[in-house]
Amino acid sequence: MTWHPEDPSLVDWIYINDSLCRLVGRSKAEFLEKTPYQQISREARAQIEGFNAQLVTHGQVTAESVVLHTSHEPIPVMMYMKLIKGDDGPLLLTEFHDIRSFKEVEARLSQAKDRTRNIMTLIGREKQQISDNIQGNLGLVALPLIDQLRTTATTVQKEILTALENRIKHISRKMGVSIESGLPGSNLTRRQILVCEMIRDGMASKEIATALGCSVSTVNNHRNTIRKKLGLSRKSANLQAFLNSMPGDQEGPV
Repeated sequence: MTWHPEDPSLVDWIYINDSLCRLVGRSKAEFLEKTPYQQISREARAQIEGFNAQLVTHGQVTAESVVLHTSHEPIPVMMYMKLIKGDDGPLLLTEFHDIRSFKEVEARLSQAKDRTRNIMTLIGREKQQISDNIQGNLGLVALPLIDQLRTTATTVQKEILTALENRIKHISRKMGVSIESGLPGSNLTRRQILVCEMIRDGMASKEIATALGCSVSTVNNHRNTIRKKLGLSRKSANLQAFLNSMPGDQEGPV
């Protein structure tokens, strides 16, 4: 082609090979009826200014572009352009390579990548749910119960309970789960966590007091402290319902 960077519409064909004719479904005669600028896609027209700047600087350009078939189907191509010297000025040698098959593979790979990302997201959610269940069943139930048993245990029994507690913590660490913090952000003591679990089970303050060997007023004090730490300032807010909505109430084996 001739090269007119100041006005691409002035560019003319000099030679057209058979492969380009097959690519866009035109004969050589049909090509010569119009300028190259009239036969390229809008995407390619938008690229011309950038192509011309690179040709001025480097003398050649390799880039993806789009050509139009006679059926108006856009065909993705890898385009190679190089300036060569001509008797009447610089000429532009242009090659087009059909990359439709590569684009199809690229699209399938992108879809597979999206599916893999979705699967990894689901796996992450499942892992988080398992972690929440472990933390709920061990950190919010098992350890507070061990503390309760320790209050009336003999020396030998306390040693057994301590060994059991250490084993539970060791297993949880191996699974990458922290069970030291109790309810997230609440700073509840294990005693208060134990009261929470009893409230979750629907036990009244009198029943909790009997189970813990303390007074009803002590249980009520625990209730008030728990509500304060959990941010339940409204008296109408149901503590049992709130606790049941937090991690640790899912049923299932630990």
